[in-house]
Amino acid sequence: MPNGATHSAGPRIWIVPACATLGIVGMHLLPGSDLSADDWWAVWHMDKLLHMLAFGFCGLTWLIALAKQRRLQQGIAMALALAGGTLIFGTVLEAMQGAWMPGRFFDLADVAADVAGAGLSLVAFKAIFGQKPGRIASD
Repeated sequence: MPNGATHSAGPRIWIVPACATLGIVGMHLLPGSDLSADDWWAVWHMDKLLHMLAFGFCGLTWLIALAKQRRLQQGIAMALALAGGTLIFGTVLEAMQGAWMPGRFFDLADVAADVAGAGLSLVAFKAIFGQKPGRIASD
């Protein structure tokens, strides 16, 4: 834009975060009866790694979208919003799957892995953009 005026990204910036969020909801809707307790997946707690990676990717997409929209430009505000939102979202999903899905139950360790994944998204943002979450170029 001329004369140094700023410009924020349009609504298309929310497509990837919305799809990532829907993907996480979809993963929580899968039945849990397919894996036995003796399976390597359960023994090595690979579901926690999946939680961290899924919420890390989702958190990164939200951080980028918020930064491009010039929302929560102070890094600490964005980090607190991400951690709080992840804690609430992860807890609600775990409670829903425990109540509605056969073979699934509420696991506080999964919520902790979700929040850890959100923390990893903050680290990934810093690694990719060279700065704390906040204002980045809109396009």
